[in-house]
Amino acid sequence: MKTNFFSVCLILFLTVSCNQKVQPPQTVDVKDLYSIEIPGNLAKMEDLYEGADLQYGNTFLQTYLVVKDDPKETNMDFNTYVAKAKATYEKRPEYEVLKEDNVKINGLNGKLFELKMNQGKAVMFMIQTIIEGKKANYQIISWTTEKNKDWQGTEMMNAISTFKEI
Repeated sequence: MKTNFFSVCLILFLTVSCNQKVQPPQTVDVKDLYSIEIPGNLAKMEDLYEGADLQYGNTFLQTYLVVKDDPKETNMDFNTYVAKAKATYEKRPEYEVLKEDNVKINGLNGKLFELKMNQGKAVMFMIQTIIEGKKANYQIISWTTEKNKDWQGTEMMNAISTFKEI
């Protein structure tokens, strides 16, 4: 009897889980400045990153994506902006730059940093992309736990690569 009940429950679970719909990515426009494609497994959130206009995440997957735009200042060149953006993390203990690259995303130049750092007891993996736009400078920051790095890192990069200045 227990075996039959377990079998029925297992079949019901597998049937329901196979019918789950995966949400497609959605393109979000922000302040007539930029658009970015958000993965379907992320939901709108608040208070993830101070000053960010776009904030999405999934607490179950521990994956987050934020975008912050900063008006171009005439007295600050892009390299100074990059150094200022990067400095917000350099003060953290056990902070490590895993990778640093020059990138071009939809015609805009930028810098990409892959970072590893401690957040309390958790070790986090972060991709910080800093883009020099025509209208503003942008920071696209996405992070997850280090154990999810390989799985979520590709999805994070796919989202970042869809960034477009409008």
